[in-house]
Amino acid sequence: MNTKPAFKILLLYAAGLVVAKHFSPPVFATYGLVCLASLGLLLIRPGTYSDYLKTTFLVLALAGIGAVRYELSSGHFPLHHISQFSGRSEPIAFTGVITRYPEVRAKRINLVVEVESVNTGSTPVATEGKILLSVRDRNTDLQYGDRIRSKARIRKARDQRNPGEFDYRAYLQAQGIFGVVSLKSGAEIELLSTGGGNWFVREVVVPAKIYLDHFISSAFPPAEAALLRGLVIGERGEVAADVKEAFAKLGVIHILAVSGLHVGFIIIVVMAVTGLMRMPHPARVIFTVLFLIFYAYLTNLKPPVTRAATMGALVLLGTLFERKTDFLNSLAIAALVILIGNPMELFQAGFQLSFAAVAAIVYLYPKLKRLPGVNRLYSRFREQAVVHYALDLLMVSTAAFLGTLPFTVLYFNRIPAYSLIANLLVIPLVFFGLANGLVAALFHLLLPALASLYSEAAWLALHSVIQLVEWGSQLPFASWDVYTYSFLHFAGYFSLLFLLFYFDRKWLYRWLVIAALFVANVAVWKSNLADRDLMKITFIDVGQGDAVLLSFPDGRHALIDGGPRSPYFDSGARVVAPYLRRQGISEIDVLILSHGDSDHLGGLPYILRHFTVKEVWDNGQTKRTRLYQTYLHVIDSLGIEHRVLSAGDVITEFAPVSIVALHPTSRFVAGGNRSANDASLSFKFSYGQIDLLLLGDIEARGEERVNRFDALLQSEILKVSHHGSKTSSNPEFLQCVKPEIAVISVGEYNRFGHPAPVVLQRLNALGARILRTDRDSAVILETDGRTVSRVNWKH
Repeated sequence: MNTKPAFKILLLYAAGLVVAKHFSPPVFATYGLVCLASLGLLLIRPGTYSDYLKTTFLVLALAGIGAVRYELSSGHFPLHHISQFSGRSEPIAFTGVITRYPEVRAKRINLVVEVESVNTGSTPVATEGKILLSVRDRNTDLQYGDRIRSKARIRKARDQRNPGEFDYRAYLQAQGIFGVVSLKSGAEIELLSTGGGNWFVREVVVPAKIYLDHFISSAFPPAEAALLRGLVIGERGEVAADVKEAFAKLGVIHILAVSGLHVGFIIIVVMAVTGLMRMPHPARVIFTVLFLIFYAYLTNLKPPVTRAATMGALVLLGTLFERKTDFLNSLAIAALVILIGNPMELFQAGFQLSFAAVAAIVYLYPKLKRLPGVNRLYSRFREQAVVHYALDLLMVSTAAFLGTLPFTVLYFNRIPAYSLIANLLVIPLVFFGLANGLVAALFHLLLPALASLYSEAAWLALHSVIQLVEWGSQLPFASWDVYTYSFLHFAGYFSLLFLLFYFDRKWLYRWLVIAALFVANVAVWKSNLADRDLMKITFIDVGQGDAVLLSFPDGRHALIDGGPRSPYFDSGARVVAPYLRRQGISEIDVLILSHGDSDHLGGLPYILRHFTVKEVWDNGQTKRTRLYQTYLHVIDSLGIEHRVLSAGDVITEFAPVSIVALHPTSRFVAGGNRSANDASLSFKFSYGQIDLLLLGDIEARGEERVNRFDALLQSEILKVSHHGSKTSSNPEFLQCVKPEIAVISVGEYNRFGHPAPVVLQRLNALGARILRTDRDSAVILETDGRTVSRVNWKH
């Protein structure tokens, strides 16, 4: 612990957090371990093994503290914590105080409310915990510190619904938010009083934020104002979605998230301004540190800003005492400050990217400068400050890029090709825009005429950034999408990075050979031990709709339906396609449409356009909707084989899986007054002794026709028709099927009341195991043809 003590403490504390998250040890047992280890440290006597025992006890104590801290933060809440009231079906009256500056989005305003009490009956109950209150009314006039009352359903935020998706619930819980409320209008909120919350934030930070917000909105056009608002006060909700996508595609999305880069800009600007004011160095340092604290509060104490402000303050204060700062130790102190306050931050993408970037800069930047070719460049342009600056910026960007690349792939599934060049051009422009914007805001109070000059300069820089990023993102090969990524890739990447900077070490080659042999053995044994005789059935969670992926034992794939589509959401683009790509699937052997309703057909046009689809099956029932015509047009324009199936068709080309079409007959489809639901293309898939029944949305009339198959309907797995509607799953039909597992694809909080209680009662009476996508998220089943097992992918 003599060198870099904070860094070593951080590693042990973080290890405890990771162990607690993945293994959930009993909190009291862990607490007991911490007490025993601490007691051992106090009682140990000098002796032969004393140093070894001290180290062991210290490791156990620090890791144990991390585990206890995680357990207390993740699930051990007071009896009347707000998490106990979220997820209920009935509206709940609540009062609370707004604890964060209102976040303005394109079509709503988000308010973070610290709930003080709830009322589920006649008596209020004191409670605690935060909720996110979203109001679809941008004219709502509420501010930090306002005490409010409202009545609404407090819902749980959307968690990870399919493997690999973003976990919005965990993201909010890392901020202490345990429920979400959506209101149509601010009129549904009653203002009780003002003046609550923290005095410093209410009287100093919020007025400054309001002033900056109003000044930026009035002095700049919408696009540039949205960008500057994000840079200065950390509010990027009004940055257009296409602009965000362009920044992400070009690899400069970090510009939009207030982080260490922006704190560095703030330090440069404040130190420069105080220098022009002829302040002595100690006063400049103290003033800058105080401004960093103010800026951290101005941006809602976001972890990247907290980290950078802590590090910046330590470095600046070190200059007062003429002490050299250990940057890695300072980084560790900043991380400990954040993780002790909120252990959940360790598992957030923003925290990992922020610290990985800074650690890479601290560690790799000096090594990059010492590379033979780079070192020669520095020597050649020793007298040219501009070139030196450009080289330094390039090396810093390269170090950050190398350090964050695995996390970028993991969380954003892309590798930006032009990131280094883009940062070289964008960062100076952003600094110029931010600096001039801040000076303009200051002069607007003192010399309004002069402020306009700086505003024009800021606009030019910000406008250039937006234009450059939008142009660059359209260049060929601007980014590569990468969806399949594993721990072996992660370890292999950092091993190669390590090798790059230590290639001249003799001892490295011995370990390299050992590592290569280990990886080769893992890859070979993993391939040999993989069970190739499994059929996997994935009921993708697409909300209120259907999408089922069948992965056959021979590696071929069938996709049945593609989920819903609306003017604001395409489940094909947002849910199904990303899931297929994460599974390494680029080719679909057969795409099946059960019927033409939008909650089944919606996502299929996107899938047809972006994946290789060999053939399409449907029931031949046409619809006049634009969506259905688009579906037919895409099939025709791409030349995809289109087959119309009807009851009695037997498909054997996917052996060892046999497929039988049960419904509808061509006559049923041709008949008048046939609903799309009742004409759903229905199948029985059989693999060995295991049968799967997929019947789309058939209702009573369709079930009557299917019932003629009688004993042939018996299946171990049933996808419950029509999302569990009371118009389907009649007793006679269920008696024929006798399912062991019943899967209901249904949207959480759907307005139809699906699944119907009577259907659940019928399934329970048959002893079926009920799995629901609204409660269980994506349901993944595997079968070897003899037994069926559920894949517990969330743990």
